[in-house]
Formats: sequence, structure tokens, C-alpha cells
Amino acid sequence: MSNKNEKLVSGGVTNLTTNTMLLKCLGERSSSRRKYPTVIEELCPQFSLSDLRKSTNNFDENNVIGLTRFRKIYKGCLECRDAPDVALKRFNVKDSRACELFKNEIELFCQLRHPNCISLKGFCNHKKEKIIVYEHMSNGSLYKHLGEGKLSWKKRLEICIGAARGLHYLHTGVKRSIFHRDFRPSSILLDHNMEPKLSNFDLCLKGPHFLSKPKPIKVDHIEECPKYPKSDSNNSEKLAQQSGLAS
Repeated sequence: MSNKNEKLVSGGVTNLTTNTMLLKCLGERSSSRRKYPTVIEELCPQFSLSDLRKSTNNFDENNVIGLTRFRKIYKGCLECRDAPDVALKRFNVKDSRACELFKNEIELFCQLRHPNCISLKGFCNHKKEKIIVYEHMSNGSLYKHLGEGKLSWKKRLEICIGAARGLHYLHTGVKRSIFHRDFRPSSILLDHNMEPKLSNFDLCLKGPHFLSKPKPIKVDHIEECPKYPKSDSNNSEKLAQQSGLAS
């Protein structure tokens, strides 16, 4: 009888050890420690802070290519990569709102696959740094080119069509509709071929599933685009599909 009990105990310990090893291989962690779902970690490569410091020459101010209230954007160069030039969006970790925007952009960004949406390269979720890495767009923003006044009307139309395709993809091309909420010339970036790609996804909101019945979305925090008047959706604090557009 004792031998039988010993076998049962031994078998139970073996199974427990095997299950534990499997969970570790699958990336299983305690819910209290996990900050992002495993699927996001799989879809988005994580960079070390030291690598990103090196890529920007320790976040040299000469490498800054963009600045807003919540984040500063640097141009960086990663070694041993197919596309070494990248852009790094460094969030202000002292602002709780910035940390929310970082998390929101990561969760949405990793799902997007479209030629008119900027490509995510990875992120860094360090205790003292929150950084998103994405492809560098060598021709800057549409806003810059409109200010210079050198774009032909044909090229402007092509850029508008490409940006509209990206916005349409957000509304209808993913499982749940995505409302950009920051659709303006500075959020449309141009690559080396002057092809437009949408960027700045940190203010996005998830809507209903694409095939479900359309309905307004109640939001707790309204984000305003500078130089644009409030829309009806902002006055009512509700969003519908047309809320991604500025008149």
C-alpha cells in the first residue's frame, strides 16, 4: 500500500513539474506581474533601454524630430537590422496620462497591418522609460510639405486617397473598428516614395465589432485637435464612425 501511495505522489510531482515547465515555455506569468498580454509581447519585439540609448546617442537633443506634451520623438539607428533607421517615441513617464497613451498605442499598434499605416518595430517598457519604436519616414509629415507649398495638386490628391484608405482600414479592416481621433496633416507621414502612412495611434479608441450594429461610443475623456472646432460628437462626448474626420 505504501509503495502505491509513493507512486501516486511521485506521479503527481512529475506532472506538476511538467506543467510548470510548459507554462514557462508558453510565457505564462502571474496576473499580478504581467503588464501586457503574452500575444502583444509576441507581436511586438521588446528592445532594451541600453540599445535604444545607443541608437540615439543617449537621446541626444540633435536627434529630436518631434515634440508634444506627452512625448518626444527621436531619429535612431539600430545596428544589425534590415531597416536601421527608426523613430523612437519617448513618453514622459512623470505624466500618468502619458503612460496610459503608451499602453493604448501598444495594444492597438501591434494589430495593424496596412500599407497606409506606419509599421511598429517594437517597444521598451522599462521602469523609468516608455518608448515605442516604429519605422522612420524620411519625408516627414504632410503638414511640413503643405507649409512649404511645393506639393502639386496631383500629389496632394494621391496623398489624400492613401490616407483615406488607411482610415477606412481602421474603421472596417480590423475585428473592432478603431477611431483615430487625431487625423490631421501632422499625423500623416510620408516615406521615401512620398507614400502616406497614418501615425499617432495613442489617442485611438476601439469601437464595436465591424459587423455589429453601429452605435455611438461613450467616452470619458475628449481629445481636441488644435485649430479644429469641436464636432457634434465632442459636444455629446460620443463617437461614431465619422468622428475620425475633421471638417
